[in-house]
Amino acid sequence: MTRPVLALIAALFTATSLPAAAQDGMVWAYNRYIEASPLDTFLGLTYGIPETDAVQASITCAIGANWIYGDVTVGADVEGLADGADVALAFQSPGYSATHQGTVIRQEEGMWGVSFAVDLTDPFWNALMTQPALTYGVPGRPTLTLPLAGADIPTHDFLGDCTQIGDLQPEAAPSASK
Repeated sequence: MTRPVLALIAALFTATSLPAAAQDGMVWAYNRYIEASPLDTFLGLTYGIPETDAVQASITCAIGANWIYGDVTVGADVEGLADGADVALAFQSPGYSATHQGTVIRQEEGMWGVSFAVDLTDPFWNALMTQPALTYGVPGRPTLTLPLAGADIPTHDFLGDCTQIGDLQPEAAPSASK
């Protein structure tokens, strides 16, 4: 199921996005597609190159049995690790340090890395909105840098909608004029 969801994210990212702060062609974008049922609503925050499969980070709003959370996937060095293996992913920036437990993912087309869940009140979100970059990686492997220039507004908008996903209403279709 991970592969189709992430393929949908990539497709949505290429279809319509609100880009912010390009670096090497990568931009932060927030996409929202509101449906009558929150379970059919898509809220996605992405860092990648528009209209390509080049995505370094993808975050969707997810509804679990007892909570609403961010389902985060980041590209990372997972060479030699089994698909689905449990791994730690350490994040560092000035004023922020955290380790999230995740799962190795490998998409046929798209990113290889780690997927993990983040509570909507976790300091991770503040780091996305206030830090210039996050350095991250699986312990014992090379680290990567996730640039955060331009992530503040899309992240803020994503969090605002995700926390209220049950109350979001689809936009009315424009009426035909005669």
